[in-house]
Amino acid sequence: MIKIKTYHLSSLHPIAKYYLFCLLMLVISLSAGAQESTLTVIANPKGAPAEIKMSELKSVLMGEKQRWSNGTKVTIVLMKTSTAIGRIVSKKIYDMSADEVKGYWLKISFAGKADTPKFCNTAEELVSYVADNAGAIGILDKISSDATEVKTVTVDGKKSF
Repeated sequence: MIKIKTYHLSSLHPIAKYYLFCLLMLVISLSAGAQESTLTVIANPKGAPAEIKMSELKSVLMGEKQRWSNGTKVTIVLMKTSTAIGRIVSKKIYDMSADEVKGYWLKISFAGKADTPKFCNTAEELVSYVADNAGAIGILDKISSDATEVKTVTVDGKKSF
């Protein structure tokens, strides 16, 4: 029979208890931070509205709504799903894993139902693409204050969600 020695928290040295507590707090704060990331919607000044409801935003980002109210074609611009922000968008907007989002877009674009989004490697690339393409809309975790060539779209009256 194998005997396993167990340790009780009360038998640990006070310094060890302190380090264990700090490690636990770090893990909790990192996991909470990842889930609490806020997103900001940006758009080219030509096409997308200045304010949008979350339900309409999701419809646009799912490829269901393909033209803005002024007739401009919607161009979806996202961070690659392999990036941290791409994974957050996958979860918060699509309620899917990063791989499921890629599969979703392959399926509907192959079926001819919508154009595949432009996927970017960096936030700067995303901002630049949105700025250069009328009707483009993108999502970032934060927007640089010098990104004046795009507008921030409020979602349900909020600049970020």
